[in-house]
Amino acid sequence: MKLLLAPMATLSHEALRRAIYRHGGCDEYYTEMINAASLVNGGKFEKFYILSGPEPEKIVWQLTGENADKLAHAASIVKEKGGLGIDINMGCSAPEIYKHGAGIAWMMKPQTETREMLRKVRSCIGNLRFSAKIRLGDEDFTEESLFSFIDMLIEEGITRIVIHPRTRKEKYSRPPRWNFIKKIVDHIKNSTNNISIIGNGCVSDKNILNALYDEVPEMDGVMIGRAAVQKPWIFSVLSDSYKTNFVIDLYKEAELFTSDLLQYQPKEFYETRSKRFFSFFLDNFMYAHYLRTKILNTSDRETQLLSLQEYFQKMPEERFCTVGGRDVS
Repeated sequence: MKLLLAPMATLSHEALRRAIYRHGGCDEYYTEMINAASLVNGGKFEKFYILSGPEPEKIVWQLTGENADKLAHAASIVKEKGGLGIDINMGCSAPEIYKHGAGIAWMMKPQTETREMLRKVRSCIGNLRFSAKIRLGDEDFTEESLFSFIDMLIEEGITRIVIHPRTRKEKYSRPPRWNFIKKIVDHIKNSTNNISIIGNGCVSDKNILNALYDEVPEMDGVMIGRAAVQKPWIFSVLSDSYKTNFVIDLYKEAELFTSDLLQYQPKEFYETRSKRFFSFFLDNFMYAHYLRTKILNTSDRETQLLSLQEYFQKMPEERFCTVGGRDVS
């Protein structure tokens, strides 16, 4: 069973990977979306998107874009940096991505156009694994249309499919449709190709992980997103790496993460990316709403950490949490 970090915009960068690595790491780290056109055109910040630490051998480069030639060119660039594979984002449903013909839009274009894009990218990736992250499709999707799309992916050389079982408009408030992961596994089980299926969607603790595997035991792995931001140690908990209790200093976690954010991301990104991190990380605390009000209204590291210090002075018992053994915190 593989445990993977999900590609999350503004989050799946080197600072988060290092936070996860400090707790034992995970099997694979998907990067945040790398805009193919910006990379090819030498964008000012693209060098930060293609950092590969702290475990470059476990990196999967996720590319997004609406232009097949630029996606192929971007694939040839990141290929030179090594890693495990190249992933095409066909699942992002953010309006600014979808409306420009990227992300989930690739699932709705004529298959001939998507096929051509995949062929161009595949010709540029060398020996790296070729994968795609998808959703179920638009609101009117059918099993027939979904399976037809998956068949096309396999025909064009995709050997791993990550499925986020929601439609384009379904948000996180709607439970993921895990039964469709099972249906996809059953659909491809007679394929002559060695296809890996990864499930993605709201896995945040051991009980949920076990429930998903009970429903789809044939999966090759699970991708973790938001829960890995709140709890960078979650991969070690889910894999039972902590055989005995281990105490985590939550102030130290924030201090190290924000320090890494300053080192591995451009200073122009600090405010938005630190706030994005804290919006999830603060769910570890009883009075998360109070802390969010303080920290998300600040823009510098010193003030953010001071707000945490003041909170722990009032709630010292919340500074530390214990994980390990059979604890699924």
